[in-house]
This record gives sequence, C-alpha cells and structure tokens, in this order.
Amino acid sequence: MTEPEIHGIHHVTLTVTDVGAAAEWFNRVLGFRLLTRLEHNGLDKALSKRGSVMVTFINHGDADPAGFDERRVGLDHLSFAVTDAELDAWGERLDQLGVTRSPAANGLSGRLIAFRGPDDIALEFYTLPAERGQ
Repeated sequence: MTEPEIHGIHHVTLTVTDVGAAAEWFNRVLGFRLLTRLEHNGLDKALSKRGSVMVTFINHGDADPAGFDERRVGLDHLSFAVTDAELDAWGERLDQLGVTRSPAANGLSGRLIAFRGPDDIALEFYTLPAERGQ
C-alpha cells in the first residue's frame, strides 16, 4: 500500500487570551494580514496569513490564566523559516519594535533567533537548511 502524501502544514492555531490583540501583534511585528475574524460554535477566532503561512488564533473562553509554558504537553514553539540574510533583518526589526529576543545563535541545522509573542508564546526565526549547504 502506498503512503498518501502530506503537502505541508495547512495552518497552526494558537490559543490566546485576546484574539484581536494577538492578530494585531502578528500584523504589526511579523507582517501577517488578517483574513477574517469570526465567532464559530461559541469560540472567538481570527485567521491571519503571510505568504503561504497561515496562523489562526482562538479563545476558548476558559483559557488558563497561568499563560503559555512550553514545558507543558502541547506546543513547544512555532518556528518561521527564513534565509540567513533575512535572519539578521528580522533581528533588527524585533529590536526596532522593542520585542525582546535572543541573539542569533547556531542551532542543529541553521541559525536562529528566539522571541516571545502574545501570551508569552515561544516563537523563533530559523534559517532554511539550504542556506547551510545541506
């Protein structure tokens, strides 16, 4: 039996305390464009996109007030693929916008910058493997 294909990730959904604020932050800091904001089955949702990357935000109404913790079972972090040259430009942009970040560092397969988004969600920019000759 032939294994069916997976063609990529359709979207990532992040649970947040304030859907509007999260969508606005992703727009202002990362350049995402809000596609739609809606209530569906009692849930507050927003869909945002930049290029082929779609991130959605949701508030279930009963979010844990303790906030995000990558040590809990679930999402550890969300990583955006960038070129090596773009990594430095993103670092400068984060600095200009006052977003606390790590220095650029070597990871297992490229260079990365780690930072936090709304609700302290762990995010990072990571260079594409092709940029490292792999």
